[in-house]
Amino acid sequence: MMRTSMAVQLFLYFIIVIVISSSIVGIVLYIQSSKEVETQTEVFLTQIVDNAMQHTDMYLKRYDRATLSIMTTSNVKEFLNMDKNDFISYYKSIRPIKEKMMQPLLNGNPEISIVYLMNYSGQIITDQRADVPDMNQSLLLEKMQDLKDITNHDGKLTIMNWSFVDGMLALTRKLSDRPTSKVFKGILGIELNIDELRTLWKGIHLGESGYFFIVNDKGDIVYHPKAGMIGTHLDSQLLVKLNQHTNSIFNYKDDTERVYFNRKSDYSGWTLVASMPLDELKQPVMNIRRTTLLTCFLAVLAALFLAYRFGRSILGPIKRLESGMRRTEKGEWTHVALSGNTREMDRLTMSYNMMVTRLQELMEQVYLEELKNKEYLLKRQAAEFQALQLQINPHFLYNTLETIVCYAVIQDSQEIKDIVRSLSYMLRYSIRADLEEITVANELKHVQQFMNIMNYRIGHTFEVDVLIPPELLLNKMVRLTLQPVVENVFKHAFPNGMESHHCIRINAFIDHDDFIVTVTDNGAGITPERLEELQTKLKGGGLQASPDAAERQERRGGIGLVNVHNRIQMVFGDKYGLTIANSTSGTGAVVTLTMPGGAGKEAVEFNPARNALS
Repeated sequence: MMRTSMAVQLFLYFIIVIVISSSIVGIVLYIQSSKEVETQTEVFLTQIVDNAMQHTDMYLKRYDRATLSIMTTSNVKEFLNMDKNDFISYYKSIRPIKEKMMQPLLNGNPEISIVYLMNYSGQIITDQRADVPDMNQSLLLEKMQDLKDITNHDGKLTIMNWSFVDGMLALTRKLSDRPTSKVFKGILGIELNIDELRTLWKGIHLGESGYFFIVNDKGDIVYHPKAGMIGTHLDSQLLVKLNQHTNSIFNYKDDTERVYFNRKSDYSGWTLVASMPLDELKQPVMNIRRTTLLTCFLAVLAALFLAYRFGRSILGPIKRLESGMRRTEKGEWTHVALSGNTREMDRLTMSYNMMVTRLQELMEQVYLEELKNKEYLLKRQAAEFQALQLQINPHFLYNTLETIVCYAVIQDSQEIKDIVRSLSYMLRYSIRADLEEITVANELKHVQQFMNIMNYRIGHTFEVDVLIPPELLLNKMVRLTLQPVVENVFKHAFPNGMESHHCIRINAFIDHDDFIVTVTDNGAGITPERLEELQTKLKGGGLQASPDAAERQERRGGIGLVNVHNRIQMVFGDKYGLTIANSTSGTGAVVTLTMPGGAGKEAVEFNPARNALS
């Protein structure tokens, strides 16, 4: 299987991140905008219908109050109790009723065209405007029983579904001779010019194709913008939908799919309906969607262009450095040219070139030492020691470079500076050939630089607990022995990743004439089989570890525990070295470095509690 290049992976990561983020923003914006449009539509239609219903009810209530005053006149009371054969009293009452009741009602309300009063004895008095034909009293007598049945039995004003004159709106109410009595003896009716009422509704604007209409409880259309629809019966399926979805929005498809909102007036019994085409309501959402898609597309193009340019500026020096390292692995001592683009990458390249130069020099020294006589054996061993401690773990360096690339893409270049500076310090510290023994403080500083890099790799800050007494910080130990042990813990003790409860502790003490440094963790521990294998290698490997074994060990765990063990024995003798054991607490492991205590150092009493993790 072919592996994809770092450039392709970086570009794919950019595409994935940008597309996902743009999609999330676009989808959330579209959904939220759609909800807002739906909410605004519902609020708009509700306000339209509520305002129309309020004004309509107020308009009709005027006549409720106007007709209510008629009931209190004495002439009306006498008329209601009049015998049907008392023609003299009937004719005497016509004039005063017209003058005192009907004429003021017609004069005060120009929209009223006809007023009629009838008692249950069958006597009728009517009055109308001059431009309206006389009321047919025989038709009134024929409809008397219908009027008695339809008019509200509680004495409230009734809005009729039909009228005696075309184009009129009929209002009726039952009358009694006493205000508190529910024994009704007659009916008062008025007929309004409905054009006056329609002026309240004509001003309602619902877009290009929207409209407002009113239906009564029988399903007949009382008002419609199209005059031909007035008086017709509403579509039965739509009428059922209106009754099922009172005070709510619903969709109904006839010729086109439309949105309806209706509310029924408790006063008039009419159902007021606002309707708009669904396409017209969705138009703002469609505009938002198109704008969002276009904006996201342009943002993706711009981001990809910048990612390509930025990625090239970072990947170019890294690829050159990687190419040089691969050639060096094959035995070609290759120096990498400086890019001149970024100071951090140039410093890393300079450190690498210095490392290659020193490695080349050391390898040449080893080759020359092998040709010399046995009297130079000690010098050859020193050269071999320097070659061992200058072995750099390419796997760790590659991971560090990968970390640099990721942070170069995702974050500001400050992370690159921190990582490169820590790596440069570790490289310079690793290739120093002038010192074999170093202080504990210097080794701890080297571990600190290693942790700076590891914190970026694991994605959060992880601190190593150092319990070494201050008086032992100047003790001597072999260079590059503490950091490989800590690195080995990261690789093997926590196979499932670092958690908040994980801990690594470094302790030191004087035990008789020996200087002891321990590295303890609370990780997964070591299986008995693996522990036995490691102890066998430490006992049998010694200074005779073969190059192939060293290479395998290097691939499995940094410079390697066997390497550390060998170098301690090179400097201090076979009595000293490295040992491994499982922790006494039941989890984790303890790696112990044993070195000479040194003259003039004050002994520190061994305390097992300080060497174990709770």
